[in-house]
Amino acid sequence: MKKFKLVFGLALAGLFFSCEDATDIRQPGVLDAASAIQSVDDMQDALINAYTGMFVTAEQHFTSVFTDEIRIGFDSGGQGQSLYRFNLASNNAGPSNVWRNNYAGIRRANLVIEAAANIDATGDEARRDDLLGQAHAIRAWQHLQLAGLYIVDMSDDNSLGVPVVDFVTGTDYSALRNTTGETFQLIYDDLDLAASLITETNNVLFTQDAARALKARAAAYREDYGTAAPLAQSLLSSYPLASTSDYEDVFEDTSNAEVIMKLERTLNDAFDGQGSTGVSANGGWAGAKYAFTGPGVTGSPYYEVATNLYNAFDAADVRRGVNAEAFEPLPAAGRNVYTVNKYRGSEGQPLMNDHKILRSSEMALILAEARAAANDPSGAAGFVDQVRDARYGSDQTTAFGSTADAWGGILDERRKEFAFEGHRYKDLRRMGAKGNRTVDRASEDCTPFGACDLAITDTRWTWPIPLNEFNGNPALRAQQNPGY
Repeated sequence: MKKFKLVFGLALAGLFFSCEDATDIRQPGVLDAASAIQSVDDMQDALINAYTGMFVTAEQHFTSVFTDEIRIGFDSGGQGQSLYRFNLASNNAGPSNVWRNNYAGIRRANLVIEAAANIDATGDEARRDDLLGQAHAIRAWQHLQLAGLYIVDMSDDNSLGVPVVDFVTGTDYSALRNTTGETFQLIYDDLDLAASLITETNNVLFTQDAARALKARAAAYREDYGTAAPLAQSLLSSYPLASTSDYEDVFEDTSNAEVIMKLERTLNDAFDGQGSTGVSANGGWAGAKYAFTGPGVTGSPYYEVATNLYNAFDAADVRRGVNAEAFEPLPAAGRNVYTVNKYRGSEGQPLMNDHKILRSSEMALILAEARAAANDPSGAAGFVDQVRDARYGSDQTTAFGSTADAWGGILDERRKEFAFEGHRYKDLRRMGAKGNRTVDRASEDCTPFGACDLAITDTRWTWPIPLNEFNGNPALRAQQNPGY
């Protein structure tokens, strides 16, 4: 059920939401939060606009192409071939778009947070606090998106993190990188405050549970399983895994089974359009990152499901049909073709679907990570088996012979569970070395492009700080990630 629409056309948006990057934020002639947000209603309008900054399609595209989720399609016009060849540099579209968009989103959240301290909310304090809590959660989300890509080692508090921006900056502000510890402290603090303030219950917005789920993810990223596991266990108890019969409905946007939070995409909203195809850019329909006009072979699919990913699904696994539509063979291609099926469309609009950004299956697999980190492969297997049982109906009991096998098995399960959702790159960079995993491409997919393998120790498993950030902030160049 579509309940909530995000729009860019708010009058308020025209007042102060036009930034291009994190170092050019308050422009001459643009009103600040105190001038533009003068009531709780204004604050709510500003918060709606802040939600429009929660993009995932750039990471979704990058992850699918750079790792092992897609093969170049039979209907390709050359889209993504450089990225598929593991070409990653500081001038790539993905790192530039994600850096710029997330810091723009942080600015939107900071404007709401700053305004909350100054508006007259007499008689409406609870709504003000709810909106404030959601703004803190959005700010945490944006910082975590950046941390997951640009921090080399998220478990090392003393390493370089990302610039922490917890205030509305002026045009003369040049952001340098905080430590990883400082980055995650802001994320934790924001999410704790959010969980204490939010009363919203609509899962297309941040709720208390969504804030807790995001903290569980953040804690898993930094290998703080003492924090992650209790949160994940509580949420898994509150949000049972979707049954095999419900699972398809979840991705058709007709069921909220196991969904803790999703980014709603609906007709005539800010994201209703094809957007930029074949590039790691934000906006547009999720399915347009794989095909031009619709699902199946008639929708001009420029990417297809990778051969090894399709073969990883058991025939009885409901996820196979959710993720792929099979054409065996397709005469026009002279081979079997598997088109991306996760974003078939909704509301009569092909390729447009909600993004399910927090689900209880992630909580189950975070619990598996916690057991693997405690050298308990049997315990890890138990949580992986819970997910498999929900997707197969029933399957052979999972068993891992060692801790390394457990990490590898968790990665294998996450690959199937979160295909085309933007997780695979982060998962491999976090756990690949522990589980002896890297990209897994079939020779028939990758040999024509000379790009079949990438060592898990390669520096390209961390994104570069975008080159264009150095133009206005030359001191940041000295903090570039290794290899760029």
